[in-house]
Amino acid sequence: MHPKDLTVSRITGDRLDRVEARFAALLGQEAVLREGGLFREFHDPFEGPGAQGHQPALVVQPDSVEQVQAAVRLAAELALPLWTSSMGRNYGYGGSAPVLDQTVVLNLRRMNRILDIDARQGHVLIEPGVSFAQLYKALRDEDVPLMMSVPDLGWGSIIGNGLEHGMGYNVHGDHASALCGLEVVLANGELLRTGQGAISNSPLWSRHRRGFGPALDEIFKQSNFGIVTKAGLWLMPRPEIFSIGTIRCDRQEDIGPLLDVLRSLLLEGVLQGVPMIVATPDDDGALDDGVEPFTMRNLKTVLRPGRWNVRIGLYGRADMVALRRKVLEEALTAIDGAELELRTYPGTAGPDEVEPRDYISAGIPNQVLLERLRAVFGPGFGHMDFSPVLPNTGEAALRLDKAVREVAAKHGLLGPVGMLLNPRSMVAACMLMFDASDPARVQAARAAIRELYARAAEWGCAPYRAHVALADEVAATFDFNDHAMRRTYTRIKDALDPAGILSPGNHGIWPSSRGG
Repeated sequence: MHPKDLTVSRITGDRLDRVEARFAALLGQEAVLREGGLFREFHDPFEGPGAQGHQPALVVQPDSVEQVQAAVRLAAELALPLWTSSMGRNYGYGGSAPVLDQTVVLNLRRMNRILDIDARQGHVLIEPGVSFAQLYKALRDEDVPLMMSVPDLGWGSIIGNGLEHGMGYNVHGDHASALCGLEVVLANGELLRTGQGAISNSPLWSRHRRGFGPALDEIFKQSNFGIVTKAGLWLMPRPEIFSIGTIRCDRQEDIGPLLDVLRSLLLEGVLQGVPMIVATPDDDGALDDGVEPFTMRNLKTVLRPGRWNVRIGLYGRADMVALRRKVLEEALTAIDGAELELRTYPGTAGPDEVEPRDYISAGIPNQVLLERLRAVFGPGFGHMDFSPVLPNTGEAALRLDKAVREVAAKHGLLGPVGMLLNPRSMVAACMLMFDASDPARVQAARAAIRELYARAAEWGCAPYRAHVALADEVAATFDFNDHAMRRTYTRIKDALDPAGILSPGNHGIWPSSRGG
């Protein structure tokens, strides 16, 4: 039997009434949601008008680590799985929807305290309900000389995004690596602090990643081995200036030389952060294909000009930024027709001084992208995201671009292609766009995503994140030595959470008691 077919966790009827009463007595009635608009936020926001499984039975919202511990112990007593979310804004991958249908969602939005800001050492200590927008406001209000890294949409949890290996674009754009020191509630309710935090009253918990012996932080990222209730976060010093802009290349064949230049400059440390390439299709006679408003013509009003358009940022002292720019300009002479456009701002510049197109690289949380997409495609706009990890080569970029365009067209969808660049790899950022109010379009998107996952597997690649409905399929891609990694995950799960209380099925991880 497939683990998702097990019914032990389903909560209905009288049992649901009893479970609700127990959590309300424990956390307070205001912390328990069973219906209403706020409760609806903990579904897959793009599941369409009909339920697609993966429904919450109840949402509980503790406001302290002690309440998290109590909720976990109650769940263990009731043999009741808990699906954990921080803010639940992970929309392209299912939001707060659980893998197992009719599961209690443990949401951490009410744990939203900024516990410490150390401007001199460049770190903060926060809870999982702290959003990018909240921390940005606190830094601005207190004139703290630090700069954040933010993702494309800044409404989500900083910790949640980092635990999901999310990415931003400036110096600390690898958000998982920017976390330093975790506090974790285990499945038995025990509290663990990782790294230097394992020493009582350590001054180094948010300053030094490792402790003594194996570093445990990574096993709590993209897993279900514990619930993270605090984390340290590294921030960059506020620069004297920053220059933000784009590199534009107009020819299909430019992608190979462009990636060669960018890869070299990233490896040398000339380019900072995480450059992002957006691929805009050439006019190919199919601009009006699709069902209004989801046409290529409308999509091209949102995408950047040029066949390949790279978003970059340079940060630091004015003389250093000028030198980095000079080296970049010289390197780009290798690509005929490449155009560099940069806008320079003082390090103190905020949203009133920075152009909206530069907000993300400037570390300013925003929802400009979502607002533009909804303005073009309407309030029913939905998306599922395809994000394989790929080699940083022109061949891989062209193969990705071709596959997404072919599969999207086959299923009557739009599929813009983006690529986030690391020195030795890149992470695709592709959105399959559809009308989420149309059940047929929702099913088309899911079929297309599955087809793209299969394409990536043929390349020896896999997404770094997956929709909750497809987590097991992606996990199965990691098949070396008869899925040795999955078996190892199961052994760890059995050791820490043998009953499978915490987020069963998250990233395809199950205890052996549930078919892992």
